[in-house]
Amino acid sequence: MMLTSALLHAQLERMEAGLAETRRTLVAVERKLEIRAEAETIRRRPKARYCHRRMSRWTGADEAEYRRVLDAMLSVTGPELDRLRRRADRQDAAIEALRRKYRVNEERPLFSVR
Repeated sequence: MMLTSALLHAQLERMEAGLAETRRTLVAVERKLEIRAEAETIRRRPKARYCHRRMSRWTGADEAEYRRVLDAMLSVTGPELDRLRRRADRQDAAIEALRRKYRVNEERPLFSVR
């Protein structure tokens, strides 16, 4: 079945919107994990001394603890994140296949996190 130009562009627009939504979800989940890992690290490693406001109170040991906490969280949520990444890859491949089939040469919209 051949698509008319208007139907093709409408379909591509819906597919691009779906891909953008999947990518936004992935970015949001990753950011929430980073925030939770940082909060958990701060909770686990309270600071006893006050430092000047321009001095960072985040030490190398804090960074190592943050990495451990984040890795633990990623081991739990990793399969779900991988599922989202695979979904985005499939959506991207479907868009490219449709564009190739109907020889659509115009540029694809840029992804924004908004």
